[in-house]
Amino acid sequence: MELPKDALEKSVLIVAHPDDEVLWFGSVLDRFEKIVICFTEAGHWPELGDARRRSLAEHACRDRIVELDVCQVKSHNKSKWPHPTETEYGLKLDRYPQFDAAYRHQAELVRTALEPHLKGTANIFTHNPWGEYGHEDHVQVCRIATVFAEKIGAAVWYNNYVSNKSSELMRQYVQGFGRPYYSMPVDIEKIRKIADTYFRNNAWTWMDDYAWFASECFVKGPLVNKKDRCTGALFPVNFLRLPFETPPPPEQPLSIYRKIRRRLRLRLSELKLIRSNAATD
Repeated sequence: MELPKDALEKSVLIVAHPDDEVLWFGSVLDRFEKIVICFTEAGHWPELGDARRRSLAEHACRDRIVELDVCQVKSHNKSKWPHPTETEYGLKLDRYPQFDAAYRHQAELVRTALEPHLKGTANIFTHNPWGEYGHEDHVQVCRIATVFAEKIGAAVWYNNYVSNKSSELMRQYVQGFGRPYYSMPVDIEKIRKIADTYFRNNAWTWMDDYAWFASECFVKGPLVNKKDRCTGALFPVNFLRLPFETPPPPEQPLSIYRKIRRRLRLRLSELKLIRSNAATD
């Protein structure tokens, strides 16, 4: 089924970065009344801000684009994927905790800048709760947009992109067989023309050889994280395979018995070495 007509009435798209709109929402990009982009500047990549602004000036949807002008912090891959810790401001940057305070403050800036642009909105489309392929900024923007949707009485809609990096988090949100989903075709030629503006201006931040999916699915939120997973779910996904390897599980603390056995083995090794040295002498 395609999205019902009222799902795109008085609709706003909220994305984290320029180029997210063509990567994850290409099938409905020309249907939104407003496209809000949260982060244009990047403190860790000074040239990117100017490149993004040049791209947005040439964008086919430029008359509907709103930039919040919040400078993004370097949050990507700073959480403990594939099992990140969720917070009210997105994900905890616990792999690199020195960035966490700035990331938390970034959420406050987005909330303040975003609110005036949502008056009269009936539908909010945004990143999904697992951040598509697993981007901390995407999760943060999703969480903020979802809270605003509830506050103003709007519907919130998520896309179906996921990766091998973010699939564990996705499985905690996608539960059961009763939630309907809607499929929309992607006009790949039209989307590639928009993507070319980012390429020309050196503002493209995704794979150079990316091949778009022929369709996208959307599900109405909010979705709830349930640690206890049910037996199945009906939700087709656009799966992205990334060069991401699951880190080994943390070493379990030794029990008292394992500690005793380890000490005995070490002591036996020491005794064997002493005997060997004595025999040599």
